[in-house]
Amino acid sequence: MRGLKRDILVGAAIGLGMTARAAADGGADFLLVLNAGRLRVMGAPSLAAMLPIADSNPFTDSFARREILDRVRIPVFFGAAACDPRLDLPRFVAGIREAGYHGIANFPTAIHLDGALRAALEEAGLGFGREVALLAEARAQGLATLAYAKTRAEAEAMADAGVERLVLNFGWNAGGSMGVPGGVRLEDAAERARRVFAALRRRAPGLRCLVEGGPIVDAQHMLQVCDASRADGYVGGSTLDRLPLELSVMQSTSAFKTAALLRPAEAASPALPRGMVGRSAAARTLAQRVARLVATELPVVVEGEPGSGRSTVARALHAGAGRAGGPLFLDAREDIAAALSADPPRGLLGRQGLTVVIEQADALPPVLRARLSDWIERGAFARFGKPEERLPRARLVLVHPPGAQGLARALSAQRLVVPPLRDRLEDIPLITRAMLREAGRAASAVEPAALRLLMARSWPGNLRELREVLLRTLTETPGGRVTVAALEAALGPAAPPAGPETLDERAWIMDALRRHRFRRGETAAFLGIARKTLYNRMRRLGLEA
Repeated sequence: MRGLKRDILVGAAIGLGMTARAAADGGADFLLVLNAGRLRVMGAPSLAAMLPIADSNPFTDSFARREILDRVRIPVFFGAAACDPRLDLPRFVAGIREAGYHGIANFPTAIHLDGALRAALEEAGLGFGREVALLAEARAQGLATLAYAKTRAEAEAMADAGVERLVLNFGWNAGGSMGVPGGVRLEDAAERARRVFAALRRRAPGLRCLVEGGPIVDAQHMLQVCDASRADGYVGGSTLDRLPLELSVMQSTSAFKTAALLRPAEAASPALPRGMVGRSAAARTLAQRVARLVATELPVVVEGEPGSGRSTVARALHAGAGRAGGPLFLDAREDIAAALSADPPRGLLGRQGLTVVIEQADALPPVLRARLSDWIERGAFARFGKPEERLPRARLVLVHPPGAQGLARALSAQRLVVPPLRDRLEDIPLITRAMLREAGRAASAVEPAALRLLMARSWPGNLRELREVLLRTLTETPGGRVTVAALEAALGPAAPPAGPETLDERAWIMDALRRHRFRRGETAAFLGIARKTLYNRMRRLGLEA
């Protein structure tokens, strides 16, 4: 409502009996049956209404009589194409009245055309001027009228023809998979409507003024424009049928598609060391490497991106060997040489059964690297001012960012490469389940469709970022559920798309597939290539699965 004075009129421009009845049940004040509405439910964008795909008037009348007229109890306006030179306007309007329509609207309309084509149509008498004549004839025969206009001049021409309702259109809707970006900002649309409506109300005081299209894609946008322009109402086409249908079908399909991902983790996950979660090939390979190294005393360099789970792998190496207590973590950026060898009890490296984990190992100074190498090779660690002393061996694990080959060679250590989360996105459902369990929540706390959204991200912060997003969503969402809407709010805008100049072709295509939840049609459009081209490239790169 606008203030407390009156309701905003809402008209639904539709093309299907089911959506017509749903709109009426939802409180729509009137319906418009348009060829654009029918083409949308056939899978085409609204702008297809301007193409010679079918004879618009019989096409629209056919589905309206069969599916809508006499099935709803609110007024139904017929979207009429006036451009056909064979159309006898008085006879045509009489037929619309006899069929039981409440009124007529000028759609498809020449307001969506410009330049030489628009000028030629007007000169031939087949443009907007004929639409004005159509609605004037409808008015004369007692039918209600609803006029579409884009400019002040068009709106004033319709007002002079005596129409009762005028829709100021801002272009095709911009949202969803088939939206047409128009470049009109919401604030600009509101200001344009304010100026046009003020002029129209001086010219025709009883005229009802409505807005439609362009940047208005939800109820809040509508309120913003209506309040700023003092509009009487709003007409929704794509915003009332295509956009909600796309979202609803996508989320419902996604729920079915991801239902299997919420099976109990015990039934789906392979045997992994404690603290490690996943069933991907990358997770299994890592688990196998950990299992082999657990049985040895060899030093290990755990290599990977920050937040990828390197500390978890270090703990798994310690726990898998059955060592008492927990591993001891040291930071290489601090002075740790004394701690490693000082008395008592003969330094950390001399404590049998201990696992010493040195984090930020890339910061180890060269002198300390050399001393560690000596200890690994000969069991001796030199201390300042004292002779070398042979020590029993603790387990040494070093945590290092990517590029640890040099350190591993210097220490004769084994390398364990922890894959980033983006390389094992299929593990996200199980990882999410484990993180929810740690937070005291059941697996049902996450919507299946939300899992699809999580799997579409590249996660530069890896597991750490995923955990932070989940916890923030749980605490900030009423009911503590991880929903698609809550995730979108928590994640913020997606990162700029990568291009083929910064990624190899395989990574480029995978990045686009993930961003669009592996929907190939949207991915092809995003990449600017034909769907068939995308299929061929995926087949060549081994990405079909």
